[in-house]
Order: sequence, then C-alpha cells, then structure tokens
Amino acid sequence: MKAPFLLNEYNVRINAAAGAHDPGMMWDPVTKRYYDYCTDAWGPVLGVRDTIGIPVRSSEDLVTFTYHGSVLSKDAVRQGRDNGRFPATRAFWAPFVEYTGAEYRMYYSATRAFGSSESRVWLAVSDSPLGPFENRGVVADTWGTDDTYPNAIDPHVVRDGGRAYLVYGSFFGGIHIKELDPATGLPLDGDPKALGKCISRKSDPVVMDGPEGASAVFVPETGYFYLFQSYGWLGDTYDIRVGRSRAVAGPYLDRRGRDLAGETLGEKLAGSYRFPASAPAHGELEKNWEWGGLRGPGHGVPFFDPNRNAWFFVHHIRDGAAVNRKTERDGRETYRRFYMCVRPMYFTDGWPALSPEPFGGQDLTPVDPRPGKWEIIHYNYYDNRQMTSRPEYVSADSPLPRTCVFHRGYDLENGGECLCLTGYDPEGNAVWGKYLGE
Repeated sequence: MKAPFLLNEYNVRINAAAGAHDPGMMWDPVTKRYYDYCTDAWGPVLGVRDTIGIPVRSSEDLVTFTYHGSVLSKDAVRQGRDNGRFPATRAFWAPFVEYTGAEYRMYYSATRAFGSSESRVWLAVSDSPLGPFENRGVVADTWGTDDTYPNAIDPHVVRDGGRAYLVYGSFFGGIHIKELDPATGLPLDGDPKALGKCISRKSDPVVMDGPEGASAVFVPETGYFYLFQSYGWLGDTYDIRVGRSRAVAGPYLDRRGRDLAGETLGEKLAGSYRFPASAPAHGELEKNWEWGGLRGPGHGVPFFDPNRNAWFFVHHIRDGAAVNRKTERDGRETYRRFYMCVRPMYFTDGWPALSPEPFGGQDLTPVDPRPGKWEIIHYNYYDNRQMTSRPEYVSADSPLPRTCVFHRGYDLENGGECLCLTGYDPEGNAVWGKYLGE
C-alpha cells in the first residue's frame, strides 16, 4: 500500500493527482490502463506548460498516475473556445470519456465565462485514449438562454440497456437528462437545444448552492440507478450527495421518498472533514504547511473496476491547511490547492457509502465488525462546515455494525493500513470511522 497523493506537493510530474479538478475515471480494455480526464487546471499547477485542451493522467494500478498533457486537437480547441463576440473561453470543464468498442468519446463543456449559464457540451472522438480528440458536434447548448434554464455543463453518460443518456446541468435550472443516439453519441432527436427532462433542482427557498457536478450510474447488484451531485460552495463547503431511482429518467428520491427535483438535496455521502493526523502524506511546497484536514470533496464520478470487481468514486478534494486559505471578494473562504481522490465505494441496504480513506492498493474485501474505540464522523444534512471526528466506543450490539461496512483502508493521515467503517447512523446520516483499538 502507498499514498495515492501528497498534500503540499503541486508538481504533477512528481504528484500526478495535483490540480485535477472535476475528475472522471475510465478503465480502457484495450490499453489495460485507467485514465483520468479533468477540467483544465485552475491556477499554477507546477511542472507543466500545457495549453488548454483537457488534461489526462493514466495508471496501471489506480494508485500511481502519470501525467500526459492535453488531449484535444488544435482544431477542437479552436472550435470549443469560439464564443462569438465574447472573449474566447479560458478553459474547458468536467469531461466524461467512454470507450464504445469502436472509438473513444469525450463529452466536455465550454462556457462563456466562469459563473455563466450560457454553455455548450461538445462531443469529441478519437482512436486513442490519449487523443487527439476531434469535435463531432454539440450535444447540449444553452447559449442565449437566461439563468432559469439549465447550464449545459458537467456532462455524464448513463446507459440503460442499449440506450444512452446525457446527464448535464447545474444549479441555474437544475440537472437534466436527454437521450443520445448510441451510434453517434449525438442527441437522438438531432437538436442540441432540446433540454430533456429535469431530474434534480434546488428547493425553494434555497438553502445551499447547487446542485451541480452530476453523474448517474446503474448498479445491477441493487437494481437502482443512482444520481450523484454536489451542493455547497466550491472552494470550501462542497459535498457529495445521492438519490436513487428504478428508472433512468427518475424520479430520483432520497431514503425518505423525497424527490431530488425540488424536495431534497439527496443523501449526503461526504463533506469537509478532519481526522487526527500524526504523519500526513505531504510534500514541501509551502514551508509553513500544517495539517488542516480536507475540504470540499465534490464533483464526483462513480466507476466500476472490472479488474477488482469493485466500485470506486473519483472526485476532487481541497487541502485544508491554513496556508492554502484565501478570502474571496464576497467574503467566502476558498482553499486553493486541490487533488484527485479515488475512494472505494460500498453499498449497504441499497445505498452507496464512500470509504473515509482514499484507495492505496489495499484489499477491498469487507471485514468483520470490530468493537472498540473509533474516531467517528457523523455528517450533518445541512451543516457543510468541516466535520471533526470524535472518539466513540462501538460495541458489538450497537447500530453501526448493522448499518456500516467495515473494511481496510490506506491511512492518509498517519501512514500504513487502517481499519475503516462507512455507512449510516441510526438517524440516516452518513458516518465514517477509523479504528483506534480495544
């Protein structure tokens, strides 16, 4: 086992997970490698001088990654950046890539400006996972619309048998789903302006920024489609939530039967957190760096690993060290260094649960419950501040052994292997734990 990424090390030639925002993972059966594609880097990621065009990283073991650079062709970049009379877009967002057996398809976003609801989702294709990817056409287009419409951003493809659907959108008009032509990957009705069906939107009154960063997947073991999404402020209080449905087009509900389309934020799976750390995996970028926990996990994508017959969830996460904190113009705090994080994902009582620790190559087989002292985090549905763990005693007859999955993890905070639990407490809140001893 080994650390999947180092905090306080921002050279991607040394620490390939650095600077990976809105990551999405793909296993390629041709090259037998994992590929992560992400938003063009925000800020100074060290060790590269790439132009925009969707960065890619690859790995043989899902732990150690190599940075390869950008994969869109020059023509694709030129087309995607063209904003007419407005300045050219500065970066491309949130790609999703899949291998269809005939070609590699990349869905990516181009927006008029940061915070704009005028955007397009492009489809680009290639014969190689490393590109170059050439644009085939626009799949979703909200150019010229106002903020009551969905934002054509954050694409993800979910399949229902032989049918394919694009999930996209953001907090402006909610998350939408529209059917694609499986043969081409373009809209089935041929109209990129057609919005499709809304499957998630914020409530009224609004209690938190969101939803955005959505992805959907069908899990045969449970018979449900799951819609993952993020709420909160991107720079600090971001989180990961989920709803489920028997049908690909919804409705997606929480465990109380409330609809993600205006009635609920979804089941919260992860948020900002802090476990005690004696030897956190870190580098030497900032000399006065000190452990501050982790902030803003979000914009995640589930994926199934056929090599391990296991589910994972990849997302970005921010280093919570005080040296990385800055104040935005509106007064909100942002943590400016972010990393790709891959977590094992388990299922308990038909609901997903994320490991409290990133994947470091450990055996993923669940283990028997372990009574004793644990560091426990209970996530609050509305409170998206950083949650700090507290010691609790878990007995053999307490609710946690019945509602949680016990498993091995890589201890990012202290090094080596640790015993973890993930699941839900008696109130239905997500709970994480790390074993302390008898």
